[in-house]
Amino acid sequence: MGRALKSGSAPTSEQMRRLRQNMTALAEYCIEIGHTQTGADILAFVLRQSDADPLTLERAEEGFAELESRVCPRIILDAREFAADMDLPGMIHYLLDIAPRPRI
Repeated sequence: MGRALKSGSAPTSEQMRRLRQNMTALAEYCIEIGHTQTGADILAFVLRQSDADPLTLERAEEGFAELESRVCPRIILDAREFAADMDLPGMIHYLLDIAPRPRI
């Protein structure tokens, strides 16, 4: 995301735009490798970001609609509930929790 944020500083609009783009790409990848709940969770979160750029929202809407057409409705419901209760810091922690860790 370019320059690192200083502790306590808010991300710039450009950093947020890129974050949402990258989150959407991550969701698409998760879905591609069979992690549909994770992908749905991420897309549902992005779709709740009213200030996201139109292209990212369109991409997230298309991905979510495609997923919705082929998976168990419970996955979609859970993703919507997840996103409704999630804020940005919580979402970042969620993403860090699902990220693979290097083995030491």
